[in-house]
Amino acid sequence: MFEWQAQRIRKSPKLVLASIFIATIVLLAGFLVQKTSEVPDPLGAFLPEGSELAKALDAVEESFPGSAGIKNVQLLAKGDVLDARSFQDMRELQARMFSDPEVTPFLADQPIAGYVQIIELVLLAQGTDPADATEADIEKAVDLMARLPELAAENDLFNRIVPRNAAGVPIAGLSLIALKDTGDDVGLRDAQLRLYDIGDTANLASLEIAAVSQAKNEDEINDVNKVSLPLLTAIALLVIALLLTVFYRTQSDVHITMLGLGITLAWTLGAQAWLSPGGADILDPDNIFIPIVLVLLISLSVDYALQITSRYREALLLEGIERDEGAPGRSIGHAVKVSGVPVMLAAITTATSLLMNLTSRFKPIAEFGVLAAIGVVAGWIVMTTFVPSARLLLDRRRVAKGRELATKPVADTVPGTGAILSRAASVMARRPLPVLGGAIVVTILAVIAATNLNTTTTPTDFLPRGSEALENITFIEDNFGAGASTVTILVETDLDTAASTGHLLDYSEALSVETRPVGIVGPPIVSAMTLLSDWATQSGQPGDKYHPDVAAAFAGLSSRASLTDQQAHETWTLLESVDPTGFATVMDLRTNGPDRTIIQIPVAADSGTLLPQLLDELDDLWGGDPKQTTATGGETLHALINSELGRSQTVTIPLTIAAAMVILLLYFGFRERRPILGVISMLPITLVVSWLLAAMWIFGISFNLATALVVALTIGIGVDYTIHLTHRFIEAEQETQDVATALRLAMTTTGGALVASALTTALGLLALLFSPLRPIQELGGLTSATILLTLISTFTVLPPLLVLWSQHHRRTNQVG
Repeated sequence: MFEWQAQRIRKSPKLVLASIFIATIVLLAGFLVQKTSEVPDPLGAFLPEGSELAKALDAVEESFPGSAGIKNVQLLAKGDVLDARSFQDMRELQARMFSDPEVTPFLADQPIAGYVQIIELVLLAQGTDPADATEADIEKAVDLMARLPELAAENDLFNRIVPRNAAGVPIAGLSLIALKDTGDDVGLRDAQLRLYDIGDTANLASLEIAAVSQAKNEDEINDVNKVSLPLLTAIALLVIALLLTVFYRTQSDVHITMLGLGITLAWTLGAQAWLSPGGADILDPDNIFIPIVLVLLISLSVDYALQITSRYREALLLEGIERDEGAPGRSIGHAVKVSGVPVMLAAITTATSLLMNLTSRFKPIAEFGVLAAIGVVAGWIVMTTFVPSARLLLDRRRVAKGRELATKPVADTVPGTGAILSRAASVMARRPLPVLGGAIVVTILAVIAATNLNTTTTPTDFLPRGSEALENITFIEDNFGAGASTVTILVETDLDTAASTGHLLDYSEALSVETRPVGIVGPPIVSAMTLLSDWATQSGQPGDKYHPDVAAAFAGLSSRASLTDQQAHETWTLLESVDPTGFATVMDLRTNGPDRTIIQIPVAADSGTLLPQLLDELDDLWGGDPKQTTATGGETLHALINSELGRSQTVTIPLTIAAAMVILLLYFGFRERRPILGVISMLPITLVVSWLLAAMWIFGISFNLATALVVALTIGIGVDYTIHLTHRFIEAEQETQDVATALRLAMTTTGGALVASALTTALGLLALLFSPLRPIQELGGLTSATILLTLISTFTVLPPLLVLWSQHHRRTNQVG
């Protein structure tokens, strides 16, 4: 294969370049068909496919469409919210929001819950019109809540959403606006943004207003992604160009490689466009990991160019000082042939390792793996065809004009590298076992440290640093403990039985009392039991839903011991006949599956610690099978991500290692008849995985959605280095028939080039530190550190293994 490729490049370099140009045009044409989503959802895309939460959301969407897409907007007021003027201003602002034509169609049946509404209820109970409330009236209402036992629940919630400073003065107030899904996704998103605009432009003398919503957060993420994508790419290209100038020491090689990188990026983005909506509809063009892919490809693809150029210059040196016009062609052909195998093997192994992300249940991570693998293959093709073809054309012209060719080895670019690697090779050739022993001790300690790694993802992880959204959410977390949200609990069971009805009644009561689980800040907002209670309670207020038959049926439910299946069936049938519209919003008595009902509760619990505990408690509260209840909405997605991420990577990491191992075993088994070399080449990388996880623990970096990608990258990138060094060692051993000499030659030539390649890749990836998203910054820093760890492992773990293998191989052959 590589003999054929070398011949094509030698005979027709212009034809090769023309083919690359045509392929580039075809791929870039994908932008003509690409479409972007009108409603981007960068965070919701992390919902694991096939998860219990995904199934529950589908069930709620099917049975209760008005509740499935509830979007909560947190209306934050900063200032003394209990001042009379502030109180009235807030009431007027809320009225303005609810009368806005873009917002009104999406308001839920109970559109708002907050400190204003709590005070209004107490004022009305005292016979005071909230519109005329004075500061004394508000103070009296607050005092009554603190003193009266019957207002204990309201007082508890009020204190949660109105924090005070050390002097007891209120510093903020929180309200929750609920918007329902009417089937108009674009309109629902616009309604959230409209609420933000109204709050942002509100000119209140004593209060600072902010409307925090998912739509606004997504807007900020998408905006910063669009800005950071070209910026990070440009920084990475600039860093690579500067490093190549140092390593190559010839501008023409720098220009050729940079053009190759540009073509690689064009191919990758073009392929993504063809696979986006409008094309094959496989990849999401708004994936927040795209900047990582581009910077990664810039840093990885340059490695292939460095290897080709390094071997080409070595071949030119062997041609001698007097070079004829055929020297460039012969040297390029030699470089393509000898570097073709390790470069191809490295590219295939890297791409396969990245494709193992398809096992992740997180769609953005799976798509990242696909696009990155496409980019790696594109980089391999471009750098092994464009670079040698362009170099050959230029050098033929230089020779024809009598000019000197660049022959300075890339391996000796970093001062002192050759001497250090030569001495290291000598030590490891003499004493391989002590070196391996030290690596094993370090690995054991790393494994122990890695067991303490934090695996928490929070809603703020992917918000841009310094953004308004992050500032507001941080303020809410610092002063309210957690943001307010509505969690919808889906119950799926046969509700026509006495047992299930009793469980539902017990569950609702447990959520209504003061001893309810920590994190639930009020009784159920919407449920079958609240609807039943509404129709069974005679309040005497206008709009009272009281019905005596429902009241009698409700009273009959109170006796759990004597409750019969017939009573349960008759109660729900009666409620449905009295209020069919209300009944449909909370219950779905199905004939083709278990019945469904929902319970919506107000929650203020952070997704990292308290919410997972709360979700477990909600499962325990249900008297029946815990599998019959599933919590959705609010921050449940982030809690699910935290629990799912570890399980997902537990599958992905071993599969990635296994896939890379199989490729290496097959190659070294069929080509070299030495499959054990595949294991030897893979072992240093498996050690680096534990070193990496330990480094994350040491520096306090959590194992989150972004940093989880580093593990696959460790295997994909690291195996490149071990393949190159192993392949060169075999080649040198066959030439020298001496283990120590072969190791020293491999370390000082290919090893030196790997140092240049690793520095280029690591420093190029540091461009991600300029991302405004913290996980992307952490990923860039970690991946750069991983490359250096991999290089250390390649130079310390692999050589002793190769020496031991070679010695064993020689002894076996002698005995044979």
